[in-house]
Amino acid sequence: MWTRIAIALLVGSLGLVAPAARAQEPLLVILSPTGEEREGLPVLQHHPEPNAALEGLSRGLSGTMLRVYRMTQTYLAAKDARAVEPAYVLLAPQSFGFAREGFFLGEVEKRTHGYVDVDSDWPVTGTFGAIDQIVPHELAHVLRRQLVGEMVHVGTNQVHALGVRTDHAVALNEGFAEHLQAVAFDESGDQPQLAALAADTERLATVHEHLDSYRRELGAVLAVAPPMRLGFVAWYSNDEDVLRYHGVKNNYFAREADLPVRVLRDRDPYNAYLLESVLPGAVAGAPKSLPRMLATEGVVASLFYRWAMHEDIRASRPPEEFYAPFGVTSTEVSGLENVYLKLFEVYYLAKPQSAMDVVQAYRERFPDEGGWIDEIVAEVFLGQDGELPPELWMANRAFRTGTTLFDQYRGLPRTHTFDLNGASLADLVGVPGVDLELAGRIQAAAPFAVVEDLSQVSGLSPELVAHFGFMAADMELLRAELEAESEEDTLSINSILMPLAWRALTVLLLAAAAATMAHRVVGLEAGGRSWGRCVLNGIGAAAIGLVGGWLLGRYGAGAIGAVLVAFALPAIAWETWRGTPRNSPRVLVAWAVAALPAAILSGVWHW
Repeated sequence: MWTRIAIALLVGSLGLVAPAARAQEPLLVILSPTGEEREGLPVLQHHPEPNAALEGLSRGLSGTMLRVYRMTQTYLAAKDARAVEPAYVLLAPQSFGFAREGFFLGEVEKRTHGYVDVDSDWPVTGTFGAIDQIVPHELAHVLRRQLVGEMVHVGTNQVHALGVRTDHAVALNEGFAEHLQAVAFDESGDQPQLAALAADTERLATVHEHLDSYRRELGAVLAVAPPMRLGFVAWYSNDEDVLRYHGVKNNYFAREADLPVRVLRDRDPYNAYLLESVLPGAVAGAPKSLPRMLATEGVVASLFYRWAMHEDIRASRPPEEFYAPFGVTSTEVSGLENVYLKLFEVYYLAKPQSAMDVVQAYRERFPDEGGWIDEIVAEVFLGQDGELPPELWMANRAFRTGTTLFDQYRGLPRTHTFDLNGASLADLVGVPGVDLELAGRIQAAAPFAVVEDLSQVSGLSPELVAHFGFMAADMELLRAELEAESEEDTLSINSILMPLAWRALTVLLLAAAAATMAHRVVGLEAGGRSWGRCVLNGIGAAAIGLVGGWLLGRYGAGAIGAVLVAFALPAIAWETWRGTPRNSPRVLVAWAVAALPAAILSGVWHW
């Protein structure tokens, strides 16, 4: 009891109580796990040390969203007689950050109430992807579930990411949540470190360097174990957090990425799929089709970012009776809070399943703001608007992608699914019998009312049209499988990381074997010297060479340089000290040749 009283007093002192809710429950309760379960639900408890999280989440956008959350709970109580409860945040070790539903708080069952589960080791604020950005993001998921209900699974089986093409419902769900992470930096208030991060151009330049290197690797003729792809797990998550601000604010993902033509002509277009899912659009890239934009959460996030930051929309106030169900008056809400109250009423009334559903319903609910909405839509969708064509989903079992972008080598392969009316070139060239030129004609002829309309595309044989029809029918079978599993259930970190580990080990063994042979043939060990010594030297050259190649540069120069510094120079110094400097050239050549396998295997080769 005393813990609850202390939390309530602290939250009240921090200003975390909505105007009409003072002296009620606090807006935020911080929880910790007990490690127990009851009736299939986790048993949680009040966090013993909540103050740091409470203080951090009271500021900036997270504080705003906690007030909006309370107002929305009040609205739902007025509409559906639901209980008004605080927002709950669970700080748990090794959590990935999810919106969840149902728990026990001690002995009290809260089966239908949502909570946000975040990693207790994450920083509360001051970095990209900190808790004060993740909590608003995940609260948006909780609110969507309360206002709209469960998301309709249309067709995608891709695990979402900023640039991944999923479907309209997934992109709305994730894009709306992600726009809040961008707003957090421009509504930082008394958090100057966030404003400094947003203005850090060097950090953004580093992200672009990583992406350029990744593009070169996947577009290379030979890249057995390139550093950016092999280390994707280590760098992409942090870089995506940066893009969730800069990429969303600047609408990077509305245009086509600059893909090497070679990857689109490969028999296996997986590299093309990865590149178009990771890379932002080129500055002069062609606009993506409207259906594809609406299925790309980075574009949907840009839409709602501009919506939230629009000063006229913030200032436009509906009649006073609009605010009564939220438990406030129009003068008690800030401009940003005003934006979200209007949006969340549209969510409740229209139950939207796409961003365009939100746009159309908002235009009808608030017609005086229609002109501003039209401007935002034209800006984000690059002049495209209007009625959407039907989603014609295909299951292409001949093309397998990985489970999440982190599954770079398809340790958990998935059947590729795509919407014909929102298809990318990678989607289409993955269909057997469709080359790059034919894929371009299919894109140009879209949209299609039914799959059979493909017969009007020049060069598309009746057999290929029939195959598209087969993929559409197969999608119905796959959809049943999709509905039976959740995204979290399909993820296995070990299954994703093991292919990376095996590839790295295989490359190390190959490089060590080749280096051993090279060292014996060229080096001082020729003529009966110990194989054991050759093997040790080969392993050393392989290990140091691969690390040098991954860290120090392309085309193997880093591998050779690292081996020469680590082994050749000390060996030459030894030969000189013992009075045999004539052996130095041979030592140098031996170690350089031993480094070549690592240089080749870690390099990125174009010709």
